[in-house]
Amino acid sequence: MVDTEEQKTDSPKNEVFCENGILIYRLTVPVDDQESERIDALGRSFLDRKEADRVLIDIRRSSDFSSVARKRWSNFLGYPGIVKTAIFGGNTFVRTLALFVIGASRKKNVRFFATEREALEWLRA
Repeated sequence: MVDTEEQKTDSPKNEVFCENGILIYRLTVPVDDQESERIDALGRSFLDRKEADRVLIDIRRSSDFSSVARKRWSNFLGYPGIVKTAIFGGNTFVRTLALFVIGASRKKNVRFFATEREALEWLRA
């Protein structure tokens, strides 16, 4: 079963949903301060309800993260209920930002992958 946030407009929006115990972020638009707060709250709600303990972050179509968003991501990655986090995709700029966030989180259970398949294999192992 997939639980998603109801779409209120037809404009592109970052998606946050839970599927088979994995919290999935599909980032398709820039993540500014307000958007980072929105998707953080959505993700934490799944974790708080213990519907997920692993996280998959898809940055294939992402283009930017504000500095506030990067700090929020770093804090989010330290959430005690998260067993593993896999991030995949993205252009060179966004991958570099993601690698800085991973480093700032100081968590060993966060890894970057080239493809979704590789990321899911590692999350499920």
